[in-house]
Amino acid sequence: MSKKVSSIVTEYVLEEIKKGTFKVGDKLHSERELMETLKVGRSSVREALNSLVDMQILKKRMGIGVFVNKTDISGMVHTHVVSALLDSKSSRELMEFRLMLEVEICGKAAEVAREEDFVQMEQSLEMMKRAIQLNLPILEADQRFHQAIVQATRNQVLMKVYESITDFLTSAKTEMVLIADPRTTFQFHQNIYQAIKAHSVELARQMMREHLCDVAIRYEKLHEKWEREEQQREKTELQ
Repeated sequence: MSKKVSSIVTEYVLEEIKKGTFKVGDKLHSERELMETLKVGRSSVREALNSLVDMQILKKRMGIGVFVNKTDISGMVHTHVVSALLDSKSSRELMEFRLMLEVEICGKAAEVAREEDFVQMEQSLEMMKRAIQLNLPILEADQRFHQAIVQATRNQVLMKVYESITDFLTSAKTEMVLIADPRTTFQFHQNIYQAIKAHSVELARQMMREHLCDVAIRYEKLHEKWEREEQQREKTELQ
């Protein structure tokens, strides 16, 4: 697949920050200048800048412009990795990583989880159930459930790795809310919880694998739709 247009903008801005072209407090080039420099459309520029604002690398000042909020991005990940994770066409790789990581985390949790871990999972399930009943977003309950599983492993390295990608996962999950079936998600979570509580390692892995495969299918369909829409916008803007 070719690179998503907005990721070209993302890489350019991050590389300019790394080179020292922009320092904290400096105003970024205008949207028009970025469009002309990179030969891209306005929607791609805005998408990239909004993503970097969400990551707190940039800061918007209404009516003034976009400014650099921080230049120390080395502690995050390499700029090309950041760009890839923000690239909808690379979202498959993020989902594959989740599959590899969280399936094994779930198996470990089933092996060593304690009563206090079950309580945390039960609370997140109850939160999700209430949200569904009130027709509210389930994102917070979803995050709490997965974090409870990670905590249940009592493996500090796993906890740190998961924490390091939390922002990216949150971004992906926020998008998933647009097409996810809350009741299906709740049922998957219940199945996972029951397997962990029964200390059934292989079943817990299987339940998490089925859950994330379902998520991956939905996520890819969503981005295929957005890809078609973006290509149409780019054609319109560059005409």
